[in-house]
Amino acid sequence: MNRFVVTVVLCLLATTLAAGQDTGSRARPMSSALALALLCINEAGWDCFESGDGLAIHEVLLRGAHRNRMSYAGFARAYAGRLFGARPHRVSRMHWVGELTPDCTEPPSWPRVSTRRVGGSVRVVEHPPWSHYVDSCRSVMERAREVVSLSLDNVEDWSRCESPVHDWGGSMDRDRAARIGLVEIECGETANDFYCRPGVDIGCRDASEGPED
Repeated sequence: MNRFVVTVVLCLLATTLAAGQDTGSRARPMSSALALALLCINEAGWDCFESGDGLAIHEVLLRGAHRNRMSYAGFARAYAGRLFGARPHRVSRMHWVGELTPDCTEPPSWPRVSTRRVGGSVRVVEHPPWSHYVDSCRSVMERAREVVSLSLDNVEDWSRCESPVHDWGGSMDRDRAARIGLVEIECGETANDFYCRPGVDIGCRDASEGPED
């Protein structure tokens, strides 16, 4: 094998390895329960099911998967591309959340230090070890395995939202949600805002209009 061929082979191998690193999280096997748990933790922290965010996120994923004829985990990946590695990001939390496993082993990207603002200055402090959070992780994983068994057939019995929900977002997303016509839906004391798409569900209407005659 001549030097040119060797060089080409090495280049192809390097490209393949790089592509594998870039798409590793996308290729990672993902159960419905794990997809829900990761989204729940990323969007609302360790208490995400207690706040109601977990149930509302589950409803969004169920409706989206059904509407688009996709698997639950497949729609979760499509909806939250940054968390699951489909789009680049610089959010450190997303790195370690995306690495969580059902058995809650310490994620490789778990932070060693964090910043804390004190007065007008920012201090770098030691981050609590993973052992402080492993029980919380296991609790979320267990709850996610229970919640994914809930279906749209009896959504009225378990949903905390006053109308169907198809999207969620934080406070930074409110202006965009209003521009594209999403209708905010009351889902209790959730960390996120949840929305209905009027063009998707006839049950979606602005609560400010009051009940229909």
